[in-house]
Amino acid sequence: MRIVGLGLRTSMTEIASEAKALIFMTARDCEMYVRQSLASLSRQTLDDLHVLFIDDRSDDDTGVIAAALLNDLFPNRHTFIRNETRLGKSRNVWEHLRPRTKMAEFIAMLDGDDQLIIPTILERMSESYAGGQDVVWTNFVTDGGGVGGNGALDPNLSPRRQGWKTSHLFSFRASLLDNVPEGYLRDDAGQWFMAACDIALALPILDQTRRYEFIPVNAHRYTATNPYSHHNLDPQSRGLNSTTQQRSAQEVFNKPPLPLTRPAKTAATPVVANVAAEHRAPATRVATDASQAWQETAGQILVAGYPTLLDAQSAAGRDMLTPMQIWALRRAALSRGDTPNILHIGAPRSALALASILSGLDAGLNCLCLSPEQVGDMDARFVASGLTEGISIIESEATSINFEEFSAAFPDTRQISEDIKFDLVVVDLWNTSYPAESALVALPALANNLSPRGFGFCLFAQDSATEAMAAKRWASVSSGLKFCLDAIGGSGLMVIGGR
Repeated sequence: MRIVGLGLRTSMTEIASEAKALIFMTARDCEMYVRQSLASLSRQTLDDLHVLFIDDRSDDDTGVIAAALLNDLFPNRHTFIRNETRLGKSRNVWEHLRPRTKMAEFIAMLDGDDQLIIPTILERMSESYAGGQDVVWTNFVTDGGGVGGNGALDPNLSPRRQGWKTSHLFSFRASLLDNVPEGYLRDDAGQWFMAACDIALALPILDQTRRYEFIPVNAHRYTATNPYSHHNLDPQSRGLNSTTQQRSAQEVFNKPPLPLTRPAKTAATPVVANVAAEHRAPATRVATDASQAWQETAGQILVAGYPTLLDAQSAAGRDMLTPMQIWALRRAALSRGDTPNILHIGAPRSALALASILSGLDAGLNCLCLSPEQVGDMDARFVASGLTEGISIIESEATSINFEEFSAAFPDTRQISEDIKFDLVVVDLWNTSYPAESALVALPALANNLSPRGFGFCLFAQDSATEAMAAKRWASVSSGLKFCLDAIGGSGLMVIGGR
C-alpha cells in the first residue's frame, strides 16, 4: 500500500501537541453527503480537535471536495489521506488511526456520509473524559426519521453479553486503541473485516474498561438512504444490516474479550438493582406511603387467594416480582377467559408467578427456552416450588429476528405451528442474557401466534427506555393495538389487541 496526498501534502498538518479530540472520518463515493458531514463538524463548539480524513479510493469527487473543505474549515487542524487502493474501515483503523493515538485525548468516529446534529456534543464528551470516563457514546436518528437503539451498558456485565448498543456517536480514550491486537480487526479467515467494522472496533475497546457513559441524546444522523451502504446493496438485508454485516458481527461477538484493565473507579452499585428499583416497584419510583400501601395490600390479597404463590416466589431467584406486578399479570391472564393459552419467554420469576395463578384452572402455560440449560433450570424451579401441573417447557433454537433496522437473537418461533394461538404472551427479559434488542423484535416474532379474538402481550425489557422504544416502533407499523407503558405494576409494556 502507498499513501498519496493528491498534491495536498501542505494541507496535512499533524500536530505535535495533544488535542482534545481526534475525529476519525472514512469516506468512499459519498460526494453527495461529504459537504454536509464536514459542515456539521465545523459547527461544533469544541475547537480543540483534529480531523483525520481518509478517502478510501473513491471513484467520484469525494476526496477532491473533502480536501478543499478541510483546508477552508479546519486549517492546521486536519490530516487528509487518500488510499491508492480500497482498504475498508477496519484496515484504515489499523493503518492510519492506530499510529496517531498520541495526537488526542479521545477519538470520535464520524463517517463521511453522516452528520453531527448537536453542536455541543463533542464539548460534552470532552467533559466526560476530563471526569475520568474511557468510552462515551450517544444515540442516533436516521435521515428517514428512525431512532436508533443505543443505550447504557451495565458495568457489572461483559459488554459482549449486552448486544450492540454503542454505535453512533461512538468515542473512546485514544490510548485504549494501542491495546487492540490486529486480529480483532480481522475475520475468522484472517481477512480484514469489510463489514460490521464499527462493532469490530468498539468491542475490544469496551472489553478493557468499565468507565463508560451513555449520553441519552440523538446527536448523530445516520444516512440510511446512501445507495452504497451495505444494507442497500444487499436485497437480503434486514433493516440496516446486510447478510455480510450480520455474519461479520457474529464473528466479532464470538471473539474472546480482552482483559479488563480499567474497572469502575468505585465499586459499582449494580445497575440491575438501580434499574430494578425504577423498573419494577412503584414504591421506589414514587416514594410515598400510598404506593407502599398498595404493594402491601396486593401482597396480602394474593397470598390469601393463592397460597402457592409463596412457593413460587421462594424459587424465583433474586429478582422477584413485586405484588403489584403479579397482580397485573393475574389480571392479564384471567381476563382471557377460563381456559387461556399462555406463552412465556425469559426469566423464571414471571413463569412461576403465572403457574401459581393458573394452578387448578384448565389453562395452558407454555415456557419457551433457548437451550437445554435453560430448560433444566426452569424445570428445576417448577419442581422446587411444587408447581408442575399444566406446564409445558419447550426447547427452541435461537435465531436472528429482524424488525426495521433492529436484529436480535430470539427463540425460533417458527417451530410453533401457526394454528396454535396464544391469549397471553409474557416476554420477561429482565436481568437475562438476552440482548436488549431482543425486546424490540418480540412482538413481530410472535405476531402469527396471537389470538385473533383478542390477546394481551406483556413485555419486561432490560430497561424502561427500550420498552418505550418498542411501543413507539410497534405502534408505527400496526393498527388496532393499544400500548400502555408502566402498566404492569408500575413497570413494563402492556400491549392489548382485539379487546
